[in-house]
Amino acid sequence: MKGVDLVVDLLDAAEHVDKLSLEEVKDLLLEAASVLGELLMRDVPADIREQDEPAYPPRGLTKN
Repeated sequence: MKGVDLVVDLLDAAEHVDKLSLEEVKDLLLEAASVLGELLMRDVPADIREQDEPAYPPRGLTKN
């Protein structure tokens, strides 16, 4: 139920975004990335997951 809890947290945060600290926003984004990553791993075929190198290079935000 991790995904359901996250959706509830995201909806609540959207309603009260002006009251969130930067740390709370950061934590929520990190949790969202983690849950989405887990969901994506379910979509990757097992033979690709077992390879030494990732089939899809990780992407990240870059600082300007």
